[in-house]
Amino acid sequence: MLNQKKIKGIKKIFNRNGFAILKNFVSKKLIDEMENETQKLSKKIIKNKLIDVHYLKSGQLSSVHNILSYIPKYKKFATLTGLNKVFQEIFGPHSKRWGNLSYFYKAKKVGIETNPHQDNSYFNLNPCEVFTCWIPTNTVTKKNSAMYYYPGSQRENLFSHNLQGNLGASLSIPQKKINKIKKKYQKRYIEMEKGDCIIHSPFVVHGSESNKSNINRGSFNFSMKSKQAKEDVAAINDHKKRLELYLKRKKEKK
Repeated sequence: MLNQKKIKGIKKIFNRNGFAILKNFVSKKLIDEMENETQKLSKKIIKNKLIDVHYLKSGQLSSVHNILSYIPKYKKFATLTGLNKVFQEIFGPHSKRWGNLSYFYKAKKVGIETNPHQDNSYFNLNPCEVFTCWIPTNTVTKKNSAMYYYPGSQRENLFSHNLQGNLGASLSIPQKKINKIKKKYQKRYIEMEKGDCIIHSPFVVHGSESNKSNINRGSFNFSMKSKQAKEDVAAINDHKKRLELYLKRKKEKK
């Protein structure tokens, strides 16, 4: 259990690096339950197959999105894990009406890259009082696509993003800007065990490489925002329109 001293320490690390690692934080039983239900969901009742589920050319699952629309009981995820206490320390009260739960599956040998990006390019929140919790469903090392971050890069403004990523992670920072980030910040890979999680800032630059190993890699993303954070509805709607066109073209090529 986290006491107040530990939570304050997490906040300090989060503010310094743009992310913090919480060891043995999420119940392994809960992770297994969520993964089993999401795998079943992907095969049956996904309504918006353009946006909410993506497969590789091989037919293997790549990602599932907007899971809370299909399995609403996980809207209580923050309370189930204690993330609400960590969020409260960093930003204050969180909105219980807003959340995002996605599942990313990087199958061995063929799991695709998630290009470097900042999460607020998707969220469009102001003030940007939000964090994302990244939870692996199995042991993750650099070989099977560990998350990487550029610690300190959250101090930069939001970079412009292009629609040139992969299915499920469509936005990415242009390579010229990534080259500048590499000169200023040192890339760090985060190796994790099942039950660990990372919380990260919506401004920290991060991503993960393709999985060329012989070990599958699964993960969940869960996001929380403060009660004060407001969505830029016009920007979100504009992105949705562009995203739909992008995904149609991408899937037609498969």
